[in-house]
This record gives sequence, structure tokens and C-alpha cells, in this order.
Amino acid sequence: MCCAMTMRIIFQLISALAIAASLAGTAQAQNVRVLGRSEPVANGGFAIQWPGSGFEVSLSGSKLTAQIEDWGSNWLNVEVDGKITVVALKAGSWEYTLFDGASGQHTIKVTRRTGTPTGITRFLDVSADGPMLPTDDPSRRIMVIGDSAASGYGIEGADQFCTYTHGAQNHDLAFPALTAAAFKADIHTIAADGRGLVRNFAGADPTMAETLWRELPESKTNWARLAYRPHVIVINLGAADFAAGDPGDGFDAAYVDLLATLRQTYPQAEIYGAIGGMLHGDTYAAARNSIKGAVSTRREAGDSQVHFIEFSITASTRRFGCDWHPGIDAHRQMADTLQLAISRDLGWKTPGTREEAVAAAR
Repeated sequence: MCCAMTMRIIFQLISALAIAASLAGTAQAQNVRVLGRSEPVANGGFAIQWPGSGFEVSLSGSKLTAQIEDWGSNWLNVEVDGKITVVALKAGSWEYTLFDGASGQHTIKVTRRTGTPTGITRFLDVSADGPMLPTDDPSRRIMVIGDSAASGYGIEGADQFCTYTHGAQNHDLAFPALTAAAFKADIHTIAADGRGLVRNFAGADPTMAETLWRELPESKTNWARLAYRPHVIVINLGAADFAAGDPGDGFDAAYVDLLATLRQTYPQAEIYGAIGGMLHGDTYAAARNSIKGAVSTRREAGDSQVHFIEFSITASTRRFGCDWHPGIDAHRQMADTLQLAISRDLGWKTPGTREEAVAAAR
């Protein structure tokens, strides 16, 4: 018993040191603050694949460049002091000038617009002509677990009849990013286009039940779960599972299990099971009943910090993006609903209007 206890203490110490190392590495890679979940690359670089991931840096200078390796399908938003430009990445490894302007103090944020199917983006090196430091970590943290609705798939498309292009996807306009901006919170969007909790829309890729715990969707390395401790967790899954009809009791059981696992991992988090933005008719009703039932099961078990949210979206000019996905207006409505719930349950306040909130976050 003594030896077993000693080994257990050693194991706990090693685990704690590993988590601390992961936290330090994520925050300080190449003197930038890494945004979202990432995977280390040799010589201090990092790889990203989840939508909305990237980096932010405070620069004293006039130029910022990055050596980036990509498949050639991903798009980035580069925000310099609140002004955004778009960069379409080329296939292979290339040096990109992300900022070239007036010398001075600048805050530069680089985020991935595109979703997980377009592969991994590797930042091999980030360089500047002056000192650069990581920006401060926000005190509030949000994690969204979802599919193409959460990733901003087709959000900039003209309507539901347009054909998806990589340029029409923009996570920064999707409800997870809007909510984070409103509360000046850090955001991890763990969303994979076309994947469900137990059944994907198509293909044989792993479902989100497995993928959500990986560093990157294409990685075999498990995420150090305590390296990021969210105050808010939003689950927006079900569209892929129910697209071909009700998947049955297996979905209900998996959803209850997911809620229980998240609660065990993050005891203090407020957890929201959300539905809306996708599906319609009987399939929507079935998904709604399953998710609401799973939340009720957890609440009956004594978990008062798990909640059900329904994104009820009204008709508008930009209600839809490409392929019947939520458009710009729909994502704003979804963000409004989520913000009200978070303010109610955590007491978080926004600076004012959405425009003021986004400006304050930049």
C-alpha cells in the first residue's frame, strides 16, 4: 500500500508538471499568445486546425512576418489595431508579410477563418523588426464544441443556394467568436465541419465524441484537458447526427455521457446544451427533444450548472449562408441568445452594444 501510494503521488506530480509545461508552452510560443488549441512544431513553432485558432502579439515596430506551411486552402484574418485584412494561404511553405506599416505599438491578431477539413496550418516562425510580446490572457474563458454551424461554414455566402467556398467561411463572424468578443473572453472553438457526436454527415472520420479530446482533429495526440479551464462550455452538436433521421438512443446516452465527462473534468463550468441554426421539421424536433432530455437527466442527477438553450432564429436578409447554414444575421441572433444566458448564470456583463463590445475586445 505504501509503495502504491508513493507511485500515485509521483504520477500526480508528473501530471501536474506536464500540465504546467503545456500551459507555459501554449502561452509563450515564439513570444506570441497562441489562440485556441494547438500542437507544438519543432523550433518553437505551432500548428493549428480548429477554426478561430491562431495567435496574438503586441509589437513595437513596423513589420511582422511569418513562415507558414499549408495545404493551400486555408484563409486567415489578420487584424491590426482593429483593422482586418484577409490572407489566402498558398500550398507549401512560404513567408507572409502580415503587417507592414507605421512604426509604433501595435496589437496584431491572426485567426483561421476556415474549418477543419482544409487541413493543418503550421506557423514555423513568427518574426518582427522590433520587440514583440504575447498579449495578456483574458480572465474569462469559453469553449464551444460543435460542427459546421459553430465554425462559420458558408457564413459570408449570399444565401442558402450558394456553393460553399473557403473564402465564404469566417469563424470570426460566427456565434462563438461574437460571444467571446462581447465578454472580452478567450475562445476555444472545437468544431469540425460535418461531424456529429455519434454519427457524421458523411465519411468515416472519427466522430466528435473522440475528436474533441485531441490536440488537432488530424492528430493522434490527446489534449491535456486541464491546460485550458473554461468557465463556459457550449455544446452545439446534433445537426450531423440527425440529418439522416433520428440516430436513436445511442445519441441520448452519448450526450448524457459527454455532459458527465465535461462536469467531471471542469467542475466549476456552466455547461449549455444548445440546439438551433440547422435542421427543421421532424428532425429538428427529434434533436431538440434528445438534447433537452439529456440536459434534464443531468439536472435530475443534481447538476444545476447544466442548461438547455434553443437558438430560435427569425427570418432576415442574411438568415442563411451557403448550403442552408446559418448566415451573418442568424449567428448574431445565436450570439445574443447565448450572451443573455451567460449574463444570467454567471453575471458577466458586456460593455454595451455589440459594436461597442467588439471594439472593446480589439
